[in-house]
Amino acid sequence: MKAMVLNRLCDLKEERQPLTLQELPEPRPADNEILVKVSACGVCHTELDEIEGRTPPPKLPAILGHQVVGRVVGKGKQANRYCAGERVGVAWIHSACGQCTYCRAGLENLCGVFRATERDAQGGCTIYDSPGRLCL
Repeated sequence: MKAMVLNRLCDLKEERQPLTLQELPEPRPADNEILVKVSACGVCHTELDEIEGRTPPPKLPAILGHQVVGRVVGKGKQANRYCAGERVGVAWIHSACGQCTYCRAGLENLCGVFRATERDAQGGCTIYDSPGRLCL
């Protein structure tokens, strides 16, 4: 698969093209994940903050993008919520426990095991001959 990859943090006033197009192995979904063929991925100010290091990704290289729309093309053994071909949207919350006080109050971003799409899990900024893929 091809993706736009952030390899290093930089100042966008000095570096106008911080992402590089790279060929990467196609992701494989874990048992509780789905594989999404990305149709579109939005970009917001969060990506700028990550690129310039105000909220840097925990590790580089990183695939940014947390506003994704696509279709399910594969799934792990325990991923039963969505069917192949179903259209899905991917937001900035990659995962949370769903059981703690914060999760039950709708404050998943405060959960102790919260993971963000594009920061803690690869995002959806993919450019493909055929649209890209993202494990969720």
